[in-house]
Amino acid sequence: MMGTRAYLLGLFAFIAFKEVMLFGDAFSLISRPRQQQHRNLHPNTSHLYQASNNNNDNNPADAIGGDLVTALAKLDKQWELATTSNNGKKKIGEWTIMDLKQDESTTPEIVYLLEPASGAAPSCVIFFLGGAVLGQFPHIAYSAFLKGVAERTNAAVVAIPYEVGLDHFGIAQKAVSRMKSAVVECEDSRGYSASLPKYAIGHSLGCKLHSIGVAATGIGEELAGLGFVSFNNFGFAETITMARSFANEMKLGGNTGFQGGAGPAPFDALFDLASMAIGAVGLEFTPSPDDLDRIVKTKFNEDVLKKIRLFKFDDDDLDSSTRFLNCFKEGVESPSVSNLPGTHLSPVFLKLGVDDLDLPEEARAMADAATGGFQNASFGDEEILDALVEEVSDWMLGKSPRRSSSSSSSSSSSSGQKLLAGVVDAEIES
Repeated sequence: MMGTRAYLLGLFAFIAFKEVMLFGDAFSLISRPRQQQHRNLHPNTSHLYQASNNNNDNNPADAIGGDLVTALAKLDKQWELATTSNNGKKKIGEWTIMDLKQDESTTPEIVYLLEPASGAAPSCVIFFLGGAVLGQFPHIAYSAFLKGVAERTNAAVVAIPYEVGLDHFGIAQKAVSRMKSAVVECEDSRGYSASLPKYAIGHSLGCKLHSIGVAATGIGEELAGLGFVSFNNFGFAETITMARSFANEMKLGGNTGFQGGAGPAPFDALFDLASMAIGAVGLEFTPSPDDLDRIVKTKFNEDVLKKIRLFKFDDDDLDSSTRFLNCFKEGVESPSVSNLPGTHLSPVFLKLGVDDLDLPEEARAMADAATGGFQNASFGDEEILDALVEEVSDWMLGKSPRRSSSSSSSSSSSSGQKLLAGVVDAEIES
């Protein structure tokens, strides 16, 4: 059990490392110049979207930190089997896939839709963007969080998946496009009222992407609220440093539970190589942290700021909320802040496996074969997640923060050890 526990913990340690796109973008930037593309999504702010020619598909960086994607993909496969094994019938209150691609397009434009479990018409719509890597599988990694908020607010949730990359402008542009297409689809095909309040909620990198989208398109005027959970605006070099620290703290260097049997030397060498690459080419996300500061200073007016709630965790060393708040002058009405117990990964709670899915007996063997023996996984702290769900729901319902200033409370365990990500457990058949 200890080996499998360490394995799943190791997968989540790579959340930060995967975000940097180490080999895929670093060496492609050395070998070719970046070309600028401009797309006019809003008359006066199209210049904010200056996407590089690098896309996020088939990235070689999947070979580094790809274990996390593999684990989530296996859970996603189980979810797909459960969804398709019921003769195409969908359960009320469960996730469904909406493909928003245009008739002439051959590329899927996928979002995940969660409608009220009561079967009633939704009272509002939430557009959600998750953090790096986890945001590729929002219906898996954030399902418990989003279902909890949806249940308390009678909301429909549109979770927008994305693959990480250096070009955050381009990712945000695609996300806004899918948000707009989802609104049209829900109103035309599902009878949603055009007057339904709309909220944008993000976690970690998802907060930055929402910020770019609001600044570039003006959609902030159409939103009832913007919820930023663990806002992260790290630069590329900070991400490398943070990934190394995160991994060392969990002592992954000596863990032999990783697929492929990577030991301490290859693991440390990857971080060393990443640091060398940054020093050699001055690699950075677009927009950089400083650029994003300038963008929000320029584009976020008081009407938008009034709609923002920041959700900060006491033991979150990766949170950039203070930096975000410092972008705005004194005297301007700042966004409200909710302080909560927990860590950067507190919005993530996984308790899913073959036994938890509604699979007929004949489909269980298929699930076992398709997922390589991956049976059950749990990750996170349910009590801390419930506190977040309640706080986010209360914000949407117009309530003030329960705790608007930091305190000494933390998500430490009873033994006094700091919990990096709550409870982790897994069962993986060999």
